[in-house]
This record gives sequence, C-alpha cells and structure tokens, in this order.
Amino acid sequence: MREPFVAELRQQGYRARAAWRYVNNFTQENVCDQFNDLSNSDTMKPSRISEYETWPGGPQGDGNRPKGVRPTAEVLKKLATIYGTSWDQLVDLADLAHMTAGEHREYREAVLLRSADPGAVLVGDLPPEVPAFTGRDDARSELHKRVSAHIERDGVAVHVIDGPPGVGKTALARYAVSAFYKHYPDGTIWADLLGYTPGRDPAEPTDLLEWLLLQIKVPPTAIAADAGRRARQWRQAMSARRMLLVFDNAADSAQVKDLLPQARGCFVLITSRKRLTGLSGSGPVHPYHLDGMPLGEAEQLLVKLANLRDGYDRAAVRQISETSGGLPLALKLIAGQIAHHGTNMLADSAADFASLAAEIRRTPVGSEGNESAAEHILERFSAEDESVGAAFELSYQRLREPVLQHAVRLLGWFPGTEVTAQTFAWLADVSEASAKLLILKLCEAGFLDPRPDDIRPDPGGPRYRMHDMLRLGAQLHAERDGSPAERATVIDRVIRHSLAIARSVNAIRPFHTVGVQPTPNPPEAAAQARTWLTKEQELLLGSLEITRPTSEAAELARLMAAHLCGLGFWEGAERLYGRALVMARLIEDRPGQAWALLGQGRMSRMRGAHVQADQAFLDVRDIADELGDMRCLAEVQCERGHSAWITGEHADARHHFNEALRIACEIGYRPTQCDALDGLSRTGRMACDYRAAERWSQEALSIAIELADPERVGTVQWGYAEAVRLHGDHDAARQHYVYALHIARSIDHVKLEGDALRGLGHLERLDGNTDTAQQHLTSALDKARRIQDQYGEGWALWGLGNLARRAGNLQLARNNFEYALQLAREIKDPLGKVDALRGLGHIERQLSARDPARFELAAGYYRDSLEVAQEIGDRRGRADALRGLGRLATDHGRIDEARGYLKTAQELYERIGIPLAEEVRGLLSELD
Repeated sequence: MREPFVAELRQQGYRARAAWRYVNNFTQENVCDQFNDLSNSDTMKPSRISEYETWPGGPQGDGNRPKGVRPTAEVLKKLATIYGTSWDQLVDLADLAHMTAGEHREYREAVLLRSADPGAVLVGDLPPEVPAFTGRDDARSELHKRVSAHIERDGVAVHVIDGPPGVGKTALARYAVSAFYKHYPDGTIWADLLGYTPGRDPAEPTDLLEWLLLQIKVPPTAIAADAGRRARQWRQAMSARRMLLVFDNAADSAQVKDLLPQARGCFVLITSRKRLTGLSGSGPVHPYHLDGMPLGEAEQLLVKLANLRDGYDRAAVRQISETSGGLPLALKLIAGQIAHHGTNMLADSAADFASLAAEIRRTPVGSEGNESAAEHILERFSAEDESVGAAFELSYQRLREPVLQHAVRLLGWFPGTEVTAQTFAWLADVSEASAKLLILKLCEAGFLDPRPDDIRPDPGGPRYRMHDMLRLGAQLHAERDGSPAERATVIDRVIRHSLAIARSVNAIRPFHTVGVQPTPNPPEAAAQARTWLTKEQELLLGSLEITRPTSEAAELARLMAAHLCGLGFWEGAERLYGRALVMARLIEDRPGQAWALLGQGRMSRMRGAHVQADQAFLDVRDIADELGDMRCLAEVQCERGHSAWITGEHADARHHFNEALRIACEIGYRPTQCDALDGLSRTGRMACDYRAAERWSQEALSIAIELADPERVGTVQWGYAEAVRLHGDHDAARQHYVYALHIARSIDHVKLEGDALRGLGHLERLDGNTDTAQQHLTSALDKARRIQDQYGEGWALWGLGNLARRAGNLQLARNNFEYALQLAREIKDPLGKVDALRGLGHIERQLSARDPARFELAAGYYRDSLEVAQEIGDRRGRADALRGLGRLATDHGRIDEARGYLKTAQELYERIGIPLAEEVRGLLSELD
C-alpha cells in the first residue's frame, strides 16, 4: 500500500529516496542508525543520507557537475532493505546517466523481475487515484468516445491533453488508466517525463526509451546504445501489442516524439502544459485542451475537499471558485486551509479575494505601491511547499526567449480577458504579423488558449484567452520587472488605437458621438468598427478605468458611452460619461467637460431624472456661451427641446428645437439640423398637427439619408411612423416602423428596436390582429426592461393593458394600467399619465355595467386624464377622455351629459383631422 503514497510524493517533486523515507516515517537519523547496523559500522552520517537523497543535485549541463556523493548500487540495496522495497524503486532517470555498466545491468534485471505481470500497471511512476475526483463530465465523456473509436474503428491512437499548470491533466489521465486499462490486454505503462517537476530536468528521450524497453521485457543486453536505434527497436517491439501508454508531464514535442510506438493497437495519452504541435509529423494526433472547471463543478470540488457541511456560505464558495478560475490545484490548496482553520476562513478568504480583485481592476496606471494584489491572491492558493505561483513560475522560466517572457508580462497588464493579434500588437508596439507569431508561440507554450470560433469572423481576428491564475502570475512579473511608466505607455497605446476605431463610427452615428467632428467613412467600415467596439467592451472599459487622464482618453470614454447607450447598456454609459467628465476637469478641458455633461444630461433625461438633466444642460449652455461654441450650443438646445417635450412643456420644446435649427443652419451643421427637425415633428404630434409633423419628418429623413447615418434614419423613420399612425394611415405607418426595426437590428440599437416593435404592436392592436400585437408588445416590453427604459416600459404596458381589456381579462388589464401609471408618475411623463388614467377609466366603465357604484370611479379616472391633457395642451388626449366620459354617461342613461361630452370630443377630432370624428358622430346619432 506504500507505492501509491510514494507516487504522490514524487508527483510533488520528491526524489525517489526521499519519498520512500517519508512514507516510512523515518528521519535521516533513523535511516543512518539502521544503515550502520546493516553495515556493522558507524561511518554513515545523516548528512550523507541527505546527499544521497538529492544527488546528482540541481539541473545538469552548462558545465554543472553532480553535487555530493553518488549512491552506489550497494548503498541503494541497503536503503531498499530499510524501506521495505526493491532497490530499483530508489532509482530515477537522473541516476541512470551516472551508473556504471555493471549497475545498469543489475538495474535492468531488477526491473524485469518486478515487472513479471504483463497486464499490470507499473506503479513506480503511477500516481494514486484521486480520491475526490469530481466533475469533468465532458472530459470523461470525450475520453470514452476516443477510446471506443480506437477499439472499435481503429481511431486515432495518439491523444494530447494540454492545459495550464494545476488544471488536472494528470488526474484525468489517471482516471483514464482506471477506466480503460482492461481494454488493452498487453498492459499499461505510465511514465512521468518530469517536464515540469520542480528541481528536476526533463527526462532524456534516450533514458526513457531504455526504461520503456525494459518494461516490455526486452533483454538488457539487446537494448541498442543510441537513441535512433532504440526508437526503432521500441516501435518494432510494440507493433503487434495492444497497450495503454501514458506519458505524463511532457516538456515538449522533441521529448515525446521518439516515444510514440506508432502501433495501431496502442492508445497513447500524453499530458503537457504545452500544445505539442510538433508531433503532427509523427502521424495523426488528436489534442484535447483541458481548461478550468465550470463554476458549478469547481464549487462542488471545493465543498468536498474543504469538508463543508450543509448550510455553508454559498456566496463565499462561489467567490473563491471564481477567483481560482476553476483550477483544481488552486481549489485543493485553499480547501486544505479551510478544512484546517474552519469555516470562518471561508468567508474571510472570499472577502479578501473580492477586495483584491477590485483593487487589480481599479488601480490606475502610474501608481506605485509596496504590495501586490496579484501576489496576495496567489499566496492564498498555497500550502506548505506547493503553490499555484510556483507552478506558473516554472512555466515562465522555461520560456527561453526573452521576448516571450516580455510578452507574458505585457499580458499581465492587459485590461481585458481576450486578446487578438491586433490588440496584442498595440500592447507590444509591434506589427500585427509579429504579434501573430508571438501569440502562436505563447499558445504552444500553454500561456494562451484560442477561443471557439464565432459564427461570424471577428473584426479583430481570432481571440485568445489567458487563464485567470496565469494572468495573476503574469501581472506579478509585470509589476516586478516593469515600471509604472511603462504600464502607462502601454495603456496609452491601447487608448490611442481604440480611439481611431471609435472615431470611424462617428460617420455612422453622430447623434450618440457628441463632441467629435464627423469624418467621411464608408458605411461598411463604420459598421465593422461598431462591431469591434461591441466585441472589445471589456478591453475598452478596463482601459478607461485605469488610464491616466488625457484628452484622448476622455474622448474615447464619451464615444464608448454613446455606443453603450445605443446597445442599451445605460448604466455603463452613465459611468463612462462620468469618467469622461472627471478626466476633462483634471486636465482643464472645457470643451470636453461640456460634451461629457451633455451626455450625462441625456442619460438623466432618458431615466426620467429631469432636474439633474436640466442642470446638466444649463451647465453645458454656460460653457458653450463662454467658448463661443455654436455647435455645442445647437446640440444642447436640441437636448433641452427633448426634455421639455417629454415633460409636456410643448411651447418650450418648440422654442428650443427652433433655436437649435436656427443655429445649426447658420453654421451649416447638418446632423443637428436633422435632430432639430425630428424634434419639431415630435412637438407637431403633441399639438395634433400631424401634417406639419409629417413635413418635418420628411425633411429630417432627407438629411439623415444624405448623411448616410442609419441611426438617424431609423430614429426619424420611427417618428414619421408615429405621425402617420396618429393621422390614421396605418399602411404607411407600418412601412416606416418596419424600416426603423430593420435598421435598429442591423446596428444593435436596442431602444430603437423596442420603439419600433411597440409601434407595430399598436398598429396590429388597432387592426384587430391580437396575437401579432401581443407578440410585438411583449417583445417591446422585454427590451425596455432589459435596458431599464421606463418610458418604453410604460407605453408597452399600456398597449398590453388594452389587449387584455379587449380579451376580457380585466384584472390583468388593470395591473398593466396601474403599473404604467406608477411609472409615468415616477419619471414625470404626462403623456403616459393621460393614457394610463384613461385605460383605468375604461376598466371601471366596463365593470360599472354590472356594478353602477363604479360609475364615479370611472368618471374620476377620465376626468383626471382630461385634466392632465389640458395642462399639457394635448388635444387628442382631451378628446379621448371626453369620448370615454360620453360613453360612460350613455351606458348609465345620462343622455344630456353624454351628448355634451361627445359633441366636444367630435369638435376636437375634426379640428385635428382624424377618422375618430366619424366614430363619435355615429355615437351621437345613436343618442337621437
């Protein structure tokens, strides 16, 4: 039973002789005393036992000579007697190069004697089974498929499991031995190639071949002397065998290439931190990349290893599992600490990780500190003489080329999690061609993993990811070997190149890229740039959080905020406008302050925070006046117009939009001319002057098309659709809504998509297509809630309330109208209040047919709706409320009241010029 424990110690880097002493629980003094008893002398000293255990010392080569005294075969036999094993078990590959010819012969004979069972797994190097092997269902299933394919259909024979240090490659290979060894009747061989064993050089292929030939009972005297002949001898001897071979912990392809038996009946499993791409010339090789465990499996493993009981802190377990990146080694090490120190350490570690991770994300460039958050995290994942940091360090030091080590350090400063050749070229200040070569080399070395291919080609090229634990190690080296100034320069390059791309979007979406002069750019290139901004959100947000304040960084923050706003990420947009404002103030950039404030004001208005929005716009106006910036003044007048329109101050709205149009025409700035005309169309709709609204929308659309600006085209199309729908032309309205919807989806503009769907839903509702209307309005509601667009949410709820009312589900209708009313009050949306109050009036009117006591409730809602409509000059809202009061009075036999309400409603409808006038005329005729 001692062999598995010896194997586990050897996996941790212990030499064979030291491992056997530890398993026997002996001190070096104990061994010394027993050795002297066997020798009948007193010459052996504990210090000599220590030399035997470490001999031949550190890495050989480059003129280094073995350190200490070599243990001879006679010495090893005495030690074997003390430890209760055979003396060949105390020999490893490092000893073979220094043995005499006679000792070589004895060693081979001892190995052959121990390997008498042809079906046995050679336990000298086989690690013990993992007692808490958890998860990895996908990996195990994949291994089963591959072995089945090999057995049943002569599938690929050579398989490489690669992955970062501590990811569980050896454990998975050990599982494979237990699961599949019975399928290979000629036996199983496990060889540790020592590729990344601390304090050891990788095993030499020549020595490995000798060892392998001995395992399959090739007579020692028949083993060839040179590596080439041994490889041929090995392949010939294995050609007819069916064996399972595991070459664990390979250093590189060169170490493994000659070990491949090239036998169809043998299943070869290789584990390595590197991608062994150099094996492809030796026949088909099927790789399998092992990444960190999925979060659920990682949590399960931590709970099991830490022996946590029911009721454990799930949030803390999740935080630790996330920080570990699902790395089994990291989880095992910290689980041991938690099991030893108790569950208080669970919460404490989780809190520390959350705090340290936030510190890493937010530490600005150029700052210097005495302590490293990355180092603190790595130190928590350690126990005794084993650590995640040490595993990374060994891989890092094996990168022989200084340029590759520098590349790893740069990735430690990278503010995103996925890198492309394009973004890496910016980091390293090299060409993209050179960046691609560096990335490929880092992939082969196991520092980067390619991400799965997307359906559509990525605008920045293939994407690569560094495991979280590797990234912490890279960051630690960057902190130690780099400087704050170098890091600041790296981030500046990312900002500068990203800004060039963000500016190219401006030709497409100037409404949201305030503060930047538009530049000519083909629509296809701008669309590609927009896709790039979406893909690289994490990189850009990370860079902007830590960058030093510059005018370029502030501009990029504004442009990225505008982009996020269109995508519906309003909270992120608000933060970036705030960041842009802070940077502009720090560098005393007054124009930059104005544009950042304008963006902040717009976001506040969209959220219904009108007081904050008004203050921001007044501040912008003051700065624009101070600078004499007419474009900025035109833009802010337009924004003030939108605010006044939403809050029902339509005279003010018209004034602001007209001022914006006047200034924009004076300076010849077409984008703001378009926006002002679209704003005037909104005021026309509110004044029920639909023909004027249509004319303004036509003019705005003409300019938007001239600008080749899809967002403006889509926004104006939606406004045009609203005008013609309210005017009663449903076919024309549907056409414009569909155009707006198509554009919104093509540019990923979530708010515009929701608005267009809502408009189509209203049309289908009015035309009696209930199912289609329900579909459109539900989708619009989902999108509004996703981006926290409370205006869109309220109006979608109103439409759904009307559908529910007509279907007879009055309780659902009431719920929708009440929630819409609550939202309208919260965001000070008078139009929303007019519609929601009228909807509640309709509910009570229907119920009052059975319960006359509800008459006053219904009348109260209608009157409240009428009052709000009068306050804001909404003639249609007044007419709709009066029509509701007229129908209510009719239902209850109050004919004179009904006639008065309906006549006033008819007059209003006729003045507006919409078909509802005919409907009311019909209601009046029924009263006569």
